[in-house]
Amino acid sequence: DSSRSRAEFWIRPLWVKRIEGVFPLLEGQVTRDAQTGLYRVEIDIDARAVQMGSRSQVTWAQSEQFFDVQRHPLIHFRGDPVPAERLFAPGLAMGEVTLRGITQPLRFQVQPPECTRPGLDCPMRASGEISRSAFGMDSHRLAMGDTVHLDFQLWLPPSDAPAESAP
Repeated sequence: DSSRSRAEFWIRPLWVKRIEGVFPLLEGQVTRDAQTGLYRVEIDIDARAVQMGSRSQVTWAQSEQFFDVQRHPLIHFRGDPVPAERLFAPGLAMGEVTLRGITQPLRFQVQPPECTRPGLDCPMRASGEISRSAFGMDSHRLAMGDTVHLDFQLWLPPSDAPAESAP
């Protein structure tokens, strides 16, 4: 459910409090492979819509130094296929992220659900980290940390919820 889902990130400069941003525009889908019965989550994040604390931070985040939205407007996550019982289960979720045209493996920690129907009655929450340098974001290396922290809050539209999602 794109209207309720969101992705957030933060990075810590070496001497200052962390810099935070929000991606309010993301779309995704959960698909089931008819052959294997496994589910895959894919999410596209529109980096052009990034929101931050100041206009100068947004300009920097959208620039070639960071997300390079002119050449790479979308960030794409593709999860590894999982059985239905692992789709909403807390624990490690594996996949890959494509950012700035570079694809790297990514691990997310899926948080325990806060309700019996995650994605429908409460968001599914997951968090992970990427290395800026692994994606060619190496400007300000002396002043800015290399780790970018990611947090997702994902909602499913009721019509898209897999039948096996309820525990």
